[in-house]
Amino acid sequence: MSAARLTFLLCLAEVLSMTSFAAFPALTPFFFKSWGLSGTQAGWINGAYFCGFTIVGFIAATLTDRIDARKVVVAGNLVAIAGAYGFAVFADGFLSSLPWRFLSGAALAASYMPGLKLLTDRLPEGNHSRSIAFYTACFSSGSALSFLLVGQMHKWMGAETALYAVIAGPPFALLIILFSTSSKPNHHPRPWRQLFNFTPVLTNRKTMGYVLAYFCHSWELMAMRSFVVAFLTFAQTRTDAPAWMDISIIASIIIFLGLPASVSGNELALKLGRQKAIALIMFISFCLSLVLGFSADLPFAVVVLLAAAFGFFVTADSSSITSGAVETSPPELKGSTMAVHSFLGFTGAMAGPVVAGFVLDLGGGPDELIAWGFAYLSMGAIAVFAPIALKLSR
Repeated sequence: MSAARLTFLLCLAEVLSMTSFAAFPALTPFFFKSWGLSGTQAGWINGAYFCGFTIVGFIAATLTDRIDARKVVVAGNLVAIAGAYGFAVFADGFLSSLPWRFLSGAALAASYMPGLKLLTDRLPEGNHSRSIAFYTACFSSGSALSFLLVGQMHKWMGAETALYAVIAGPPFALLIILFSTSSKPNHHPRPWRQLFNFTPVLTNRKTMGYVLAYFCHSWELMAMRSFVVAFLTFAQTRTDAPAWMDISIIASIIIFLGLPASVSGNELALKLGRQKAIALIMFISFCLSLVLGFSADLPFAVVVLLAAAFGFFVTADSSSITSGAVETSPPELKGSTMAVHSFLGFTGAMAGPVVAGFVLDLGGGPDELIAWGFAYLSMGAIAVFAPIALKLSR
């Protein structure tokens, strides 16, 4: 199979495996009212998803240094079906939702980074950079599709139907994996006794600079995606927004911009140099975070444009950071490198929504303009630390 075709099929499987991603964040305004949630509780539910990703991703990606990543990805999609079903059927409040969102995050952990390993293990060395860029960019496509699916199903058929609809994606992803790839023996398996020895990764300065930058990137990215629907809903209620401006469609477009943003960011990195491009992109996203949260009283079209710009630049450094981490690691440590990259990165993804939700409550709750202003500032401020981390990679 050609590299382009394999990349396309595994990107498609990635997108379909993520249909439950927005099962909670796309319905946050609904859950604020239906479950009587506070901003902090909403942040913790979003954080539980990334907590599952962080803990299980650490193990799942590491195992791919020993066993075929295909087995891990297949298991991840089976868990995704269980997590989506459990949230739709059994979650009815703050506490009951946490284990199911944790399980859905764990499922994504077993399919996302191991899926990247599944892809790179089957590609010639020269095809890695752009294939990695497209694969990581499709994380945004999967997120956008999930927001669109949940939002539109909620609008036309109700929240319960929307939660059941997201169960459909992982079975199709599973079929694509099973029919488009075959088992591949690991010719250089890492010994079991060394498998969870991460010292070689942690002492690799070049790699760790990108890993720490990924922590900052994931913090702002997942905080933004966790609260984008709630913020746009808040802004829409404060202005005379046209009725045709559907929040779920707008949020999906903003998140989908992550695909061209990530690919464009990778191309910019090839021209300017990876570290310069990442630093520039993060500086712009920080500047936008200073403005966006306080903009809710502006015309709604302006708010949407600012949110789209923020969504674009928050995502634009994703593939460059991940490519930097993968390409600076030795072949026998790529699985362990992805494990550390995923663990620290999605620790940031877990913390970002929780901190943003706490700041939202501290400012007076989701109905206060100043609360949203500081919540967005908490998302973007972390970006100023990424260029410092990247100095390790020089």
